[in-house]
Amino acid sequence: MKLALFGGSFDPPHRGHVSLARLAMDRLLLDRVLVAPVGSQPLKQEATAASFEDRVEMVRLAFAGEPGMEVSRIDAARADGRPNYTIDTLLELKRGLRAEDTLFCLMGADSFLTIGKWHRAAELLVACDFIVGARPHFDLGRVAAELPESISLGSVDADLPGCQVLGLRGKDGRSQLYLFPDLAIDISATEVRSALRRSADRDATAHRLLQPAVVRYIQQHKLY
Repeated sequence: MKLALFGGSFDPPHRGHVSLARLAMDRLLLDRVLVAPVGSQPLKQEATAASFEDRVEMVRLAFAGEPGMEVSRIDAARADGRPNYTIDTLLELKRGLRAEDTLFCLMGADSFLTIGKWHRAAELLVACDFIVGARPHFDLGRVAAELPESISLGSVDADLPGCQVLGLRGKDGRSQLYLFPDLAIDISATEVRSALRRSADRDATAHRLLQPAVVRYIQQHKLY
């Protein structure tokens, strides 16, 4: 089985999130994508605009009908108040997998470019393979610049259409990074929230950037 963890705030989940997950499913023939809103994100000091439960429900609506994609509560806020660290989540998932299964961590390029600041980054980068979606003309050199010093980056001889495969090597192991350099939908959740707060173009922007069911949920619950 090929399983990908797609974590993040999803505040709110937008068409770009769905597009990236579809791209990963199609190009790497994934069996499942777990879309997991995070309860407490260590690198973001400000609270999310929507509650965890609202974000879980919006993810369920945004990805409804997408084969192999499901909402996961694996990154819900911890009872002990500790932040949700991706390395902990991935190791928990790996414990439930078989030796022949493959685990991926799916994210956009903007998130990956902060990876050097993540908890136990060097261990994280070789804990599983990574799938990164980038906009056209993305500068690959930016990836190498953000890696921890103990992680080296190299090319891998692989023939995967629409995907550049790179090797990551560290003292704790090695992994592969699958880069999609042609993510067509360029949206950020920050942009969505900002647009939703502008009454002049709120409805038009919402329907352009969000799934209809998510728009209705936001309207019904007066979010953002």
